[in-house]
Amino acid sequence: MQEMTKSENTPLNKNELEIVRLTVQGHSQKSIAEKVGLSASNVCRILKKPRVIEKLQASTQELHYPIYQKMMDNYARAQERIGREIDTMDIKELNKYLGHTKPLISAMVIETAREELRKRIQAQEGPVTFEIKYSDTDQTIRREALKLVKEWGYDKPPEDIIN
Repeated sequence: MQEMTKSENTPLNKNELEIVRLTVQGHSQKSIAEKVGLSASNVCRILKKPRVIEKLQASTQELHYPIYQKMMDNYARAQERIGREIDTMDIKELNKYLGHTKPLISAMVIETAREELRKRIQAQEGPVTFEIKYSDTDQTIRREALKLVKEWGYDKPPEDIIN
């Protein structure tokens, strides 16, 4: 039995890291292809690999954090103001404050929950194991077993070795 980790856990190679870096900086796939010396279709394929997508998401999440923090602060301030002025506030003004920020925050919360769920599922699944068995493995084992049975002096081999 051999143990193999999922491709998402495999470190990015030099080209993949450079492609991620250039993508985060806003370069086009064509521009990236020219810079790293690959075809645009190879760059596209690399960007579709799960471990590359994960790295891109992590990188862009770090870039967006200050924006998310500002949105959350503004939303909290809006809620405080609404709490203080709810009785005198015009309904249009109230809807304006809530209408701009609530969908953005909802999407952010949903994306964070999805990412957390994906990480938990990956942690529960653990490493992938597989067994390599060649087409002649059973025949080789049977042949060796019959040879040993004869060497040990048995007249007739057991049924499970013959079949």
